[in-house]
Amino acid sequence: MFHYGQCMDNIKNIILELNTMFSMLIELLTNDSLLQTATASVPSLISAIKATALTLCVMFFVIDFFTKSLHLQWVTWENVLMLFIKLIVAKVCVDNAELFTTMLYRGFNGFVNAISGTITQYSFISGDDLTKAQFFVSASDARLIVDDVDAGFLNFQPLLLNLQISIQGLIMKIIMIIANVVVIARLFELTVYTLIAPVPLSTFACDSLSDVGKGFLKSYAAVSIQAIVLAIMFIAYSAVNTALISGHIGSTSLQLNGIMGLVTTLTLAMGVMQSGAWSKKICGAM
Repeated sequence: MFHYGQCMDNIKNIILELNTMFSMLIELLTNDSLLQTATASVPSLISAIKATALTLCVMFFVIDFFTKSLHLQWVTWENVLMLFIKLIVAKVCVDNAELFTTMLYRGFNGFVNAISGTITQYSFISGDDLTKAQFFVSASDARLIVDDVDAGFLNFQPLLLNLQISIQGLIMKIIMIIANVVVIARLFELTVYTLIAPVPLSTFACDSLSDVGKGFLKSYAAVSIQAIVLAIMFIAYSAVNTALISGHIGSTSLQLNGIMGLVTTLTLAMGVMQSGAWSKKICGAM
């Protein structure tokens, strides 16, 4: 004999997993120590990259110096002095590249930490049992599930409904996993940018190549700002989710019978995947 209460147990297990993955998203977004731990684990690599960057810095300076010295009217003591000052600035940037990039990252992430309390108070799916059930099934079916109605003998409706919930829950979990992968990939990108920073910053020693260093700083700023974009997105999600749960936006009634969970999960995942492109547009790094 089948009963609708089995569906509620399935829904609660799926929601627990989804909320856990959502909490992981927030933790990856707000934990500053992850980047520091990743970069501090390879000190020999950092030293090797800095040594290579210093060599490139001198080479770029020599190229720039000989290119400009061909124009005799350029060779004045003021221009030569400025050229050597530029070399010193480039060397300082290379020597302190990790410090500069980390400060840039922490500066932008400070905004995220300031509103982290606002984010962490939300769960991906919350509410009473009826509200939770309506993320997966229609309002009428949700009422049957919450009331744990006995379906009677040889009534396979609860079994079919449980299968529908399982399939929908699997899709939602896959989408949420993809969102987590995007956020983890951002951490990898930040780690690579931080470690390799001395190389692009060494181009400041040469006027004709300095755009490479400027472009790198724009890209690094974009990846750092992505955390702010994601934080704002999660806060906006909670507001939209509340509207969907209530069933109304303004004076417009919403009919999302049984697909509310898919709609909200897919929307959040699409926003997470687009956050990198939005951040680059903000910084002009595209």
